[in-house]
Amino acid sequence: MTNKAFWAQKLRSAIKAADSGPSENDLAGAPILNYWRPHVTRHGAPILWGMASGHPRLAEGWITTSQLVAIDVDRAWARTASRWYVLAQPFSAYEAKIAKGLGMEEAPSGFVQVDLPGYRPLDDVSLLGQLLMAWRDRIRQDDTGGD
Repeated sequence: MTNKAFWAQKLRSAIKAADSGPSENDLAGAPILNYWRPHVTRHGAPILWGMASGHPRLAEGWITTSQLVAIDVDRAWARTASRWYVLAQPFSAYEAKIAKGLGMEEAPSGFVQVDLPGYRPLDDVSLLGQLLMAWRDRIRQDDTGGD
């Protein structure tokens, strides 16, 4: 199986799992992503970046996830090609914490800039939803051999 075929299968499986939603066990064993922020790769794939704890393969600290296929901010979970994540505080909470430490009443959007080469931050969750729908359509189209 080629690397492309392997990831296509992972994405299909992840989408199927996300459509069913996580079980209590899925989330109980999932890593926690704190101060998370959506980003987009140069190929248009959505990912999450944040401070991970409890990840089975990565040390605690700042990570980028595999491709994001679903997110439910209200229920505090995300599904990537590789696994479920429990979402803790968004990056905007980290920005607010820094602003407060500097004596500011509130942090303007984009107050803290972090450069992740090859990625663009995406702070508008409604745009993230639209991007995820388009990304999932693209994955399905690739499965059917469409352009």
